[in-house]
Amino acid sequence: MRNKILQALIQSPHKRDDALPSVRMLMATFKASSGTVQAVLRQLQDNGQIYCIRGKGCFWGNAPQQIRLPTPRENATTRLNRLFDDDWKHGKFKPNDPLPLLKEMAERYHASLPLLRKFLAQKMEAGILQQIGRRYFFAQNHRDTFGNSGNGLSELIFVTRCNSWGGFTAESERELDFLRLIYKTAGARKYKLILLGMDENSGDLIDRSGQVVRLQDYTHAIGALLSTLLVQKPLPLLQLFAGVKFPVAVWWEQPVDSIPKFYLNKPHWAFFNSTFGELPGIEVGKYLANSNIQNVTFFSPYHNSSWSKDRLTGLQKAGLNVDSRVDTEFASPWDYRQIARASVAKQSVEAYSRRLLKKKLMTLIPANGESAPQDDWWVCVNDEVAGLFIEMAEDGECTLPGDRNQPHIIAFDNSAESYLLRIRSYDFNTDALVEQMFYYLENPEIGKNKIHHILGNVVEK
Repeated sequence: MRNKILQALIQSPHKRDDALPSVRMLMATFKASSGTVQAVLRQLQDNGQIYCIRGKGCFWGNAPQQIRLPTPRENATTRLNRLFDDDWKHGKFKPNDPLPLLKEMAERYHASLPLLRKFLAQKMEAGILQQIGRRYFFAQNHRDTFGNSGNGLSELIFVTRCNSWGGFTAESERELDFLRLIYKTAGARKYKLILLGMDENSGDLIDRSGQVVRLQDYTHAIGALLSTLLVQKPLPLLQLFAGVKFPVAVWWEQPVDSIPKFYLNKPHWAFFNSTFGELPGIEVGKYLANSNIQNVTFFSPYHNSSWSKDRLTGLQKAGLNVDSRVDTEFASPWDYRQIARASVAKQSVEAYSRRLLKKKLMTLIPANGESAPQDDWWVCVNDEVAGLFIEMAEDGECTLPGDRNQPHIIAFDNSAESYLLRIRSYDFNTDALVEQMFYYLENPEIGKNKIHHILGNVVEK
């Protein structure tokens, strides 16, 4: 079989730098295993007849000459800074708890105690840390200056999207988690939340009783938390708060490069991102690469979105060989629900939208009985897609890689469904997102970052 594939490739019309068929295409054409096809490609590469670029495929000819620059050597302090910042982004440190003991941090970072003390002293000089006794804490130097509303509680304005009468319906588990954690954290820290909505059609701020309100009505507010999730045009929401004097923390559920520069330059404004950009894909890619997994297929029926494209790019940047199977008609699960709302009764919306999504996935899975290589992994753009694949496999509509009881499938969101189905999934760390938003409101002058990226981790079930 190897000789048959080898001769077919050599005899096929080609010129230098032409792409070879993908591994999956060769497997389907010759009804061969992944190992057999990979062996042929390795033989061609060893003979100097082709070159392969990770994440892009194999090409005829010799690899283009590349000048390899030496990797700059990281000094001990730079390394400590990087590891410390990564732990903060991953939520390993709680803003209101002491840092681990010096001995524990020295072991974690493989650093000497004198170097670690010098590093922590630099953080204190920068106003990021403070020392109380023998323990180190993140600086807390702003909250004591907050006023209160006369009832013992400081007021925070919390804004989400809403409809014309102030109603609000959460569209995802992550959004519900965000709401729950905002209320839980506000209660624990003795804040009174003023919950408002913004109606995009009118541009009005509306309270939960359906009344149009003005920010000037809330004279005791000392900060604002804004959610841009599923806000189609977030700029009008930001403009409503352009003139406030108190700090503003924005959950930016939009492409990061679309943040208006005017608000990035405003004092006491900060933006918090956990789901957009390439970092989630890179984190999942690193997790798979560290498990000696190199070949993955990325499935997304929402590839008309920047977040889907960025997750694919992140997987490729992590060094994986990625076969992408995507559809660009829609940008989010919300699009399918909107179609369902216009087609069926309210109680049938979820079931109908899942049927629409399943129909779309049927166009992306291997066709003509092609089976998934058992050593590959499927990376799904979210848990809903992964759950539908498992359902389709149980109905005999597709074959998943890996063992039937433990398929090689991984996704994003870490939803309740991922626990029920035991799907490995990337958690976007909403806990750390909310903690750091509150920390910023209380300490807006600490640190110079205006965009805060919150990192998550893959949760194994």
